Amino acid sequence: MKTLSNFEKIAKKNKQKSWVKIIVISTVISLLAVLGLVTTLEKMTSRTGVNVQKRYLKQSEIAYPNIDYTTWGYQATSPFSGTFYSHRTKDIDGITVPFEKYEGDYFLFLSDSLNQGERLKSGDNGQSAYTYETSYKIPLFFDTAQQKQTEYKVTQDLNVVPEMTGKAVEVAITFDKPYSLAEIAEKIPENLKLNWIWIGSYAPIYSDGDLANQFGFTPYFDASLNAKESRALEKEIDTAMKKNPDANISEIYAKYDKKVTPLEGMENSYSIFQTNVQDFLSEGYGSTSRTGEDGKEYSTDQFLKDYLVANPDPKSAKFAGVILTGRSENFAQLKDVDWIFASNIGQSVEIQPYHHLEK
Repeated sequence: MKTLSNFEKIAKKNKQKSWVKIIVISTVISLLAVLGLVTTLEKMTSRTGVNVQKRYLKQSEIAYPNIDYTTWGYQATSPFSGTFYSHRTKDIDGITVPFEKYEGDYFLFLSDSLNQGERLKSGDNGQSAYTYETSYKIPLFFDTAQQKQTEYKVTQDLNVVPEMTGKAVEVAITFDKPYSLAEIAEKIPENLKLNWIWIGSYAPIYSDGDLANQFGFTPYFDASLNAKESRALEKEIDTAMKKNPDANISEIYAKYDKKVTPLEGMENSYSIFQTNVQDFLSEGYGSTSRTGEDGKEYSTDQFLKDYLVANPDPKSAKFAGVILTGRSENFAQLKDVDWIFASNIGQSVEIQPYHHLEK
């Protein structure tokens, strides 16, 4: 009987050990499963954040008038959410001034690319627009085809810009009709800087204050390569580096190096803009739609597609306006010229002795 009792005790202990092992193994497996799930969800959240970043960087190449970014990064708000951010600036005739920080929230499956800080509010009895976050003044463009009064009034700020003594000023110029790059180059005075070229509005509205939907590009007057040549250069360098990581790529650059006129640089800049728009559309980043006062729906995607079809050649492509910057007194020569439909002041900065203006 004693032996039987010992066997029962041993069996009971083995059973307890088995249960402990099962519990431990189950716990470990559960923890690993949870850890694996959390890691997978975190990676999915990270990919959503990367998509916000890619959209923003590509959109910055085709929109955001005279706005450039200096840095960008991510700030996690939870394991499954975060904020993509970018610090931005403006250029006023060579003077760097601050602008609204970009912030786009992202989550596990969703993202919100609408930057609340740069949303616009009307001011000065409808003659100005300001950002919500820091109240930076935005230079407005206008639609020449629609004469009906809406939220913003058509302004002729060139009448007052010359009076802003000691300031460097940013001004949006809306043309009376579309002009080619060659025509624009002839019209812009030498002592004013051409910062940005606007292709026009995608909906029949009186003024377009949505920064992400103001499409255009920065003209680089020394841009020696067009889009096709730039991609050929990139491909040749990539091929050479794969064959030999220590390859002398300076010889490749030399093959493509050439002198261009300022007009050729502008045309090459537009060529690259065309490619950036095509990339933006092909990525399917989504479009903004708007109901015009005619009751029709207009989308940014369709507008951009139609614009590229109508303006395939940089030499003949037409544009609706520009952003100019420079000393306030240098704008006096543009008062009452017949090719300007409207003008609207953006940011301005007091010129300091240590500033070096480009014009």
